[in-house]
Amino acid sequence: QKVLVDKIEDQLLVDPDEDFSSLIIEVRAGTGGDEAAIFAGDLYEMYTRYARTVGFSVETIDVSPGEAGGFKEIVFGVSGEGVFQHFRYESGGHRVQRVPKTETQGRIHTSAATVAILPEPEELDLNIRAEDLDIS
Repeated sequence: QKVLVDKIEDQLLVDPDEDFSSLIIEVRAGTGGDEAAIFAGDLYEMYTRYARTVGFSVETIDVSPGEAGGFKEIVFGVSGEGVFQHFRYESGGHRVQRVPKTETQGRIHTSAATVAILPEPEELDLNIRAEDLDIS
C-alpha cells in the first residue's frame, strides 16, 4: 500500500522545474474528416471554457477552420498561476464515438484529435557570441 501511495503522490506533486504558468496548447483534427474537425472544435471549446472558469487567460495564436465547422488545427495560449498542473495530462490522442451532425443515416462514427501541451519557459537563456555571427 505504501508503494501505491508513493506512486499517487509522485503523479500529483509537481516538480518546481515543471511549475509553468504559461502553456501553448495545440489541438489538431485526426482521422474522421469533417467530424474530426468538429471534435477538435469541441475540445478547444472545452479547454478554453474550463481555463476561463478556473481564472486563466486564453489567447488564440493560430487557427485553421474546418469546412463543416470546428478546426483542422487550432493553437492557443493559456496562462495563469499553476496552469501546468491543470493541463499536464491532456497531451496525446483523444477520440470520440458518436453519431455526427454530418451523418444522414444515423451511423456511429469514430473521430480522433491530438492535443499537445507545450510549456512556455519563463526566461530564455540565450547567448549569441560575436564570433558566431556571419554578417554579409
